[in-house]
Amino acid sequence: MFLANKFVLLLAINLQGEDSAINILHVDGAAGFSVGVLLFALLEWVSVLYNLPLNIVVLLASANVIYGIYALNLAFLVAKPVYTITVLAIGNVVWAFICIAIVLYYVQTASLIGIMFIVLEAGFVIILAYYEFKLRFVLANVK
Repeated sequence: MFLANKFVLLLAINLQGEDSAINILHVDGAAGFSVGVLLFALLEWVSVLYNLPLNIVVLLASANVIYGIYALNLAFLVAKPVYTITVLAIGNVVWAFICIAIVLYYVQTASLIGIMFIVLEAGFVIILAYYEFKLRFVLANVK
């Protein structure tokens, strides 16, 4: 449910070509922030659905909200230093590894939908990291 929206938005961006670089930060931030808020709003239900401890769902929600705020802040800045976009891309890669670590730790107990959600999130953020890093100089010069 949550990731379906992220993938549709990402596909729309990729279809637009390199001019879409001005939008990828908005999409990244909005997707992260909205998923985090939804996870917080549905905390106990998601914990049961994913068969994951509540603190893991809080971790997922918190990381998404914090990351979303950072990405949206960058998206709306007029001057974006290249290193801030590089940090964003590195953050995506680090989060992907954390997601995979969570999956490996809980693979025996988490539900299939929980595992799928976290694996798909890891895949999504790796794709974002790739494009953000590849387009970091273009993104930095977007006014």
